Formats: sequence, structure tokens, C-alpha cells
Amino acid sequence: MHLVRDRAAEFGVRGVDSEFVSMDLAAAVARKDTITDGIIAGIYAKLKRNQNITFLRGRAEFTSPVDIRINGESVTAENSILAVGSESAPFIIPGLEEAGYLTNYEALKLEELPKSMIIIGSGYEGVEFAQMYSRYGTDVTMLGRSPRVMPKEEPELSEMLGNILREEGVDLHTSAEVVRAGEENGVRFVMAQEQGSERRYEAEVLLLAAGRTGRVEALGLPEAGVEMDGPHVNVDEHLRTSATNIWSIGDANGGHMFTHRATYDGPIAALNIVKALGREVDYRVVPKAVFTEPTLASVGLTEAEAKAQGREVRVGTADFAGSGRAKAIGLSVGRVKLVADDRTGELLGGHILGPRADDLIHEVVSAMYKNGSAETIAKSIHIHPTLSEVVKRAAKALR
Repeated sequence: MHLVRDRAAEFGVRGVDSEFVSMDLAAAVARKDTITDGIIAGIYAKLKRNQNITFLRGRAEFTSPVDIRINGESVTAENSILAVGSESAPFIIPGLEEAGYLTNYEALKLEELPKSMIIIGSGYEGVEFAQMYSRYGTDVTMLGRSPRVMPKEEPELSEMLGNILREEGVDLHTSAEVVRAGEENGVRFVMAQEQGSERRYEAEVLLLAAGRTGRVEALGLPEAGVEMDGPHVNVDEHLRTSATNIWSIGDANGGHMFTHRATYDGPIAALNIVKALGREVDYRVVPKAVFTEPTLASVGLTEAEAKAQGREVRVGTADFAGSGRAKAIGLSVGRVKLVADDRTGELLGGHILGPRADDLIHEVVSAMYKNGSAETIAKSIHIHPTLSEVVKRAAKALR
């Protein structure tokens, strides 16, 4: 939508009248549903084809460490794995429930484009939905209580992303804590505390993007002897809970709450149960990405985190503005930043804001695996012209 309506002329395309370019949100949602439904159906089909798997559907809860009640029926299991995922984190804002709001789940099912939207939260969900709906044509206001969007990411890159969102028209306010919400005469509003005073914002729709928490309610975990670490399941390095015959994987354990982390956890827990291999998880090299444009992706430590661990570090940076490929595709804003141990050269972290950063970060992931350095990136031949050359330039800058 953004490319056609706002940038077509830049690429020499003529005859596009932005006033007559519209978004059929229902069609986009239907396409999304077709894709996701197909993926889910494929997973269930594989489960049901495997004769070693008995597949039961229903609400499950432990009644003891080995007994599980499913829709009133009792099943006994010598060992169990919790793979219960996550849900929107509870976020208490007076008046929000009464005003009515969306979570990420409902926001992906809207079939009519709202005229205006207030997004509460400036993390992964907040920035992705802010850019998406803004590009569709919704007037988006985003309120985050942190000083910048994506506050856990490398500061200079998250600042750049915030500026990009503002330039595209998102009304972004950082250090703005929403203190209450409401609805008056069909208009929803929130009050935010900013710089010592309250400010009112109004919109047709409110979207709460305040993070995720483990989906652990009503599972009977206390009856099973499973201890919690706050809102998350407490596990050891083998993914075993305090109940010696119950393991837990994925989002419910907190930390890196991504599908690819859960698929990493799964085989480790299964092999530890079935073959008693004693395998340990290693989350030192877990990549992550926020799917804005440009994409923000990272792995490992930020420069500040490495220094906080007492490391002497050196950094290497390279901008996409110097990339011929980035210029050709019209996405030349962004930067690669690598962090390495100054003494050993070990690559400690990689951070990319740029086109296809979610793909490019895996070059850094491979280099970091088994405590490697950036030398393999810096010395290997990269195809020209490609975006990966920017990663190589950052690696060479480390030397």
C-alpha cells in the first residue's frame, strides 16, 4: 500500500492517483487467514498421521503431577511437557475495560479500516501495528512509557526507527504513560502523563500492545508441584520444572518469547525425557526481529550490556546509505552495528536496522555460534550488489 500510493512515482511509475488507491482490508485479512489456516492444518495433519501420537483436543489441567483432566476425562502421564504459549499481558489502566480495546489478536481480524487508532505500548507489537495501520491510511497515535521505541534494543537503532515512524506520519510520543481511559459520546480517549502534566488523546479505536505473559492460568500447576517465577514457569537449564517429571518450553518460561525459541526448546526437552541426554539450553545466540520497514533485527548483547558485564569492547558500524543495492530498492536508511570483545575478538552481538535485516542477521548468528569472531564475515567474498555487503563492511570496521 505504501509503495503503490506514496512511492510509485519515485520508481518511475505513472498514472497512480493516490486519492483513488484504497485498501480492501477484508481481502487482506482473508488472504492472511488462508495462509495461516493452511499452516495450522498442515501441522495437525502431521500429528494425526503419526500412529505414535494420540491427539486429544480440549481444556487440560493437572490434578496431580501425573494426572491430567481433559474435558472431564482423566489421563495419566509418566512425563509431561508444557507448551502452552503466551497471551496478552494484563495491564491495568482505569477505564480501559469500559472503553473497549483491541489486542494484537483482534487487530489482525479487523475488516474495516478505522479512521484513527491509539496504540498503547512501543515494543514489538506497538511499532509493527503502528506502521501497518498508518500505511493503510489510519491516523495512528502511539504512546510509550519508555524514552524510545524498542527500549531493549541498541539505542541508536531504536532512535532511528522512532524517527522513521514519525517521518511516515505516526504521532509517536515516548515517555508518555497512559494513566486512564474512557469513552464519551462514541469517542474513545486516553489520558497520558507527559513531562509532569496530563494530556488527552482521542481515537476511534484503542489498541493495547503492552507485551505478553505465559498462558498458565487454570492449568492446575500448583496441584502438579510446578513452581512459578512471577508470571512464568520456573525451569532449569534442562527445561525441567520443580516437578521432576514435568518440563516446559517456549513462551510460558519467559525470556525470548518467539516461535523459533520454542522450536529450539522442544527437541531438547523431548530428548532429555526420552533418552535422558541431559542437554542444556543456550540462549546466548537467539536472534529476534521486529517486522517494520526497515526491519530491526538483533542477536546477543548490545554495547551497553557487554560493558555492564565488565567487557572491554570494540564496535564496527556501516550504514545502508552506502549500499548500491539499498539505493536501488529505495531503502537506504539504516545501520549495521557489531559488538566484539576487544581482547579475544569474540563477536558478542549484532544489531541491524535496514531492509531484510531479519535475513541478514543470520550471517551474524552463524559467526557467533560456538563463540566465533567476525573475521569469517570480514574476509569472505560477498556478492555485489547485495545488502549483505553492509554486514561485511561493519565486520571489517571492527578490525
